[in-house]
Amino acid sequence: MRLKLVLVDEYQDTNLLQEQIYFKLAEAAACNGGSFTVVGDDDQSLYRFRGATVDLFTNFKERCEKQLKIVPDLINLSKNYRSTCSIVDFCNEFAVLDDDFQGVRVEGKPPIEAARTGDFCDFPVLGMFRDDAETLSKDLAKFIHRVVYGEGFKFRYNGMDYEISCDEIEGSPTDVSILLSSPLEMNAFGSKRFPYYLRNDLMELNQPIPVFNPRGQNLERTWEASVLCGLLLECIDPGCEVQNSIEKLPKSAVHRFDSWRKKANEYIESYPEPHEPFSLGDFVDAWRSRTPKGRKTWKHDVSLLEIAYNLVTWIPQMQDDVEGLVYLEAVTRTMAQTSFFTSFGGEIIFEDELEAKSIKELYWNVFTPLATGAIDVDENLLETLPDNRVNVMSIHQSKGLEFPLVVVDVGADFRTDHHKNTFKRFPVEGGKSCNLEDELRVCSPLESSIRSGKDRAFDDLIRQYFVAFSRPQDVLLLVGINPVKGGYDTKNEHRRIPNVATGWTRDGSWHWPGLRNIVHI
Repeated sequence: MRLKLVLVDEYQDTNLLQEQIYFKLAEAAACNGGSFTVVGDDDQSLYRFRGATVDLFTNFKERCEKQLKIVPDLINLSKNYRSTCSIVDFCNEFAVLDDDFQGVRVEGKPPIEAARTGDFCDFPVLGMFRDDAETLSKDLAKFIHRVVYGEGFKFRYNGMDYEISCDEIEGSPTDVSILLSSPLEMNAFGSKRFPYYLRNDLMELNQPIPVFNPRGQNLERTWEASVLCGLLLECIDPGCEVQNSIEKLPKSAVHRFDSWRKKANEYIESYPEPHEPFSLGDFVDAWRSRTPKGRKTWKHDVSLLEIAYNLVTWIPQMQDDVEGLVYLEAVTRTMAQTSFFTSFGGEIIFEDELEAKSIKELYWNVFTPLATGAIDVDENLLETLPDNRVNVMSIHQSKGLEFPLVVVDVGADFRTDHHKNTFKRFPVEGGKSCNLEDELRVCSPLESSIRSGKDRAFDDLIRQYFVAFSRPQDVLLLVGINPVKGGYDTKNEHRRIPNVATGWTRDGSWHWPGLRNIVHI
């Protein structure tokens, strides 16, 4: 092997298997007189749930010496060329609030230095807090519109006048990003969340601003995937004959199939009559009405993917809309992958006994995974963001990205100090990721972690919001509802809502009481 140079970025999100691969490559490079370079930031390690272990980065020097017999040189890349001084100072302050967190950071790590040059306005960090998510959404939508298309947003602070407008930041909705712990627009109980209200409020403006949030709904619940899958089911299994013959289909999948079929039939009824002689209804009816005798007239077997691409021509939302294209890719990817490992290769076989068997196989390998939420959109497709849309995304999705204006949701969901949402703001236990790590580490050379699951959960939450707060170039705006900022009253007392994102530390101290360290608008 003639390999001489190995470069690994985002090393803080490396897992043990990846490390062993990198070390083998590094050994080969060293034998050829080459080098091995890793780059990372332990404060931005977010992927414990994928098996990443930040210890591999924080202890990289010792691990490299032990396994490769190489003493690496440490170069601190502490200059930030992205953000203003106010944002850099805010991130530095946040990173050192929690004393217990300092012990798991890289030893001797210097603070970030603001190194941005050129002509720019150094805005203070802002906050927008309202009584409820609906009011917050309406006011935030108006703010975004004024910044991007209107007269700008003006405010006064410390005797200085500021104006956030397209004269100061890039004037496009694409340059605005809304970051949340979860971008889902509905919760598990079907209640509307802040991203749902914001999408609607932005579209109801005099000059509507569309949103790009393909993770706002689970794939199986999106209108586009529902209609396409429902049309496919109506074509290949009219009357649910094959479906009803399958034992042990998950009840949740059957319920979703019924929902899909209903949406598909509603779409067929509402679809406008085309000028051409062959309509969507004609296409589906041609499949529905085929008889056992008629099946033998088909010249060849048909793949489910072929039927899907025919149907998509009648679903413009999956051709012209960027979110629709993301959903289409996920559905068709599931069909294409099925062809590699199934008996019938994702095809419907037009022979008496084989037809039902081939359709059953599609139920199990395509429709059931889609219906039960086992299929997700491709994150790689989200790296190229569309023009003229406000980006709504999870903090994990935003990692590595930057935007002129970043809005971080630090508590639009938190009305009270309820135990069910503590994992999002002030953990009481390690949670699934830490539990999985504990089960696996004991069987690996890493052995058990000396840090409790609860402490690791706090560490991860600090890192998550550090990533969020460090995404903006010009303006950082924290949003939430008022109880997060000022607490709430019960019958007996006034209570606060502990929240890492608003300056609480695991010892129960609130370092930013009332969030008086930011400018409220």
